[in-house]
Amino acid sequence: MNPLTFEVAFIPKEVRTDPIPICVVIDVIRASTSMVTMLEKGCSEIILTSDEKETYEKFQVQGIEDILICSENDDGTAAEFADFSPSISSIRQASVKGKKVIFRTTNGTRAAQTLWKQGINGIFIGCMHNAEAVMNEVVQQAAKSQKNITIVCSGRERGEIPTTDDVYTAGILMKYARMAADRLGLTYVLKDSAKIAEHVNHVYEDTVDAFSDSGSGETMRRIQSTLDIALCSKENVSNLIPFIEFSGEGETIIAKKLERVINP
Repeated sequence: MNPLTFEVAFIPKEVRTDPIPICVVIDVIRASTSMVTMLEKGCSEIILTSDEKETYEKFQVQGIEDILICSENDDGTAAEFADFSPSISSIRQASVKGKKVIFRTTNGTRAAQTLWKQGINGIFIGCMHNAEAVMNEVVQQAAKSQKNITIVCSGRERGEIPTTDDVYTAGILMKYARMAADRLGLTYVLKDSAKIAEHVNHVYEDTVDAFSDSGSGETMRRIQSTLDIALCSKENVSNLIPFIEFSGEGETIIAKKLERVINP
């Protein structure tokens, strides 16, 4: 068996697809943390979209009810048709149990769409909240399928530039990936991108410090959502693992809760 290779893509279009890896998508402030939080609160599924109004109207035509919209403007504020924004504090107050949520953010939902277009269908959602749980699962799946793992940072400005908070979180996920691989007795190789992400963890005093220093943290301060910085920084408070599945020709991208959680 070949060594397991770990890599970090600092923006989605950097993901290498030869061979096709298993991917863990991060948009820690706030899309990936929002998805974990909504599914923790009992949301049945999250429909990722680039046009929430159009997607909502399609569901209405099909007679499907109990649908909410969670979306944001480019500046991070709640979008026009949203029932609530991706703010973690807003989601905590929303009633999402048993409901579908149509979800659009500036960078995170776009990242999943980018990966689908690259032919990748093994996609999980990671953040600080589920860092250890998601990497335990992904390392086991990679070992069984003999695939490599790429942690994908969603970036900023529609996924065009890297962001400190995602890269820092990728370094945290790499820590748990190493631990999972060691417990399973796997040999592994870290590409330089994975090493860079790990080194970023040593630059900051703690996670809140890193997130506050990032462009995403600056956005949170600008829209008076600084509480989200602290909420998104909480580590290993969830064992929930969202995964992405596609329907039709990829026009519908759905995040669901993985029902089977295996601890190595």
